[in-house]
Amino acid sequence: MFAKLFKHEFLATWRLLATVVGLIWLVSLTLMLPAWFNLSVIGPVGLVLAVIGFCVGGAVPPVLLAVTYWRSMYSGRGYFTHSLPVRGRVIFAAKLLYANLVSLVAMVIGLGLAIILPGLTADRLGLVNLGEAWRAITDAVSPGRLWVLFALALVITVAEYVLVLSAISLGTRGALGRLGLGGPVISLAVAYTAIQILTVIAMFAIPVAIRLTGPEVGRLTIAWMGLSIFSPTPELVGVGWLAMPVVLAVVAAPLAVRSIERHTCLA
Repeated sequence: MFAKLFKHEFLATWRLLATVVGLIWLVSLTLMLPAWFNLSVIGPVGLVLAVIGFCVGGAVPPVLLAVTYWRSMYSGRGYFTHSLPVRGRVIFAAKLLYANLVSLVAMVIGLGLAIILPGLTADRLGLVNLGEAWRAITDAVSPGRLWVLFALALVITVAEYVLVLSAISLGTRGALGRLGLGGPVISLAVAYTAIQILTVIAMFAIPVAIRLTGPEVGRLTIAWMGLSIFSPTPELVGVGWLAMPVVLAVVAAPLAVRSIERHTCLA
């Protein structure tokens, strides 16, 4: 049943995603044409707009899928979704997995297009050299640390999307549920504010930091950041906040499943 739910998600969303994202990326490609024709003034401006467009195209699917999640769970199509002979946790898991996979693929493709295509054009115009830029990055950060950064970004992105879908489900309960789409919007705003506050607290409260000065610059150390971050030359920056999205996702997901299975009301 899980595979059928996953397939249904694809069939229900691929046209919308392909149309919106494809149109944005097509416009971004056309913005690069002045650079290819060596138009000195318009070319660089077009490259900047193309980079923005490619990044926006990669960031749009999570938004579209969040709206689709609400519509398929709590709007008109919700009657069909909740009539399926399967538990709410399975439905939530299928939608969450599909949304995360599509969002991650779109982000990777968008970032790749934003870096490679404008980079090749800028290299051709003599504005930047991709090889030199990559060497500068690898000289500053070792390949091992780059992989760690990529893995952290992946985990945090997945955790944050768990929080988004969970907030939407929790925003349909009680008084918020009577506000229609306004309930999830308010729930998302509250969740965002709470995450920011907890993130700042975790930076100061969890004794894990990275050194910014001295011979051990860039090394992970067990120490509190303290108030040195406000000094002109801070020595430490707290990174304990990196665990906060994961912890919150672990807490929020069961609450969302409970809300789906016991408190969903489409009347």
